[in-house]
Amino acid sequence: MQSTTLYSTLIGALLVSAAAFGIGSAVDSPRSLMSPIDYGQAKHAIESETRQAIGKCRDEDSRARDLCKAQARADERVRKADLEARYRGTVAAAAEAKLARAKAQYDVARVKCGNERGEDKLACLRSARAEKAKALTEAKVASTT
Repeated sequence: MQSTTLYSTLIGALLVSAAAFGIGSAVDSPRSLMSPIDYGQAKHAIESETRQAIGKCRDEDSRARDLCKAQARADERVRKADLEARYRGTVAAAAEAKLARAKAQYDVARVKCGNERGEDKLACLRSARAEKAKALTEAKVASTT
């Protein structure tokens, strides 16, 4: 009689442990909106498209080439940040995507300012920095609310 009680107690304890382990692993796992394989494929596709876009920039003249490359890299930065936000599914990742978008816009604006000379260039750079600061502030405020 005692061995039957001992076996039932052990089996009950194992079932409870297995259930607790299953619940714990479900709670501890990061919330992901896509599989790691899909994430890797999408990231590879973004990198491939960026290489193609940069390759198309070779046909441009010097200033237009710099702008084309800056736009391609900025687009890559934004798309990767958005992909990461979808993959992670967290508020922090969404905030990082907003920050990446602001930084990418600044990078493109800075290259556009390279075409200017003298005071016009300084004014353009000041304006770009102000827009970046405003966008970063808005992104940070949006991530805390």
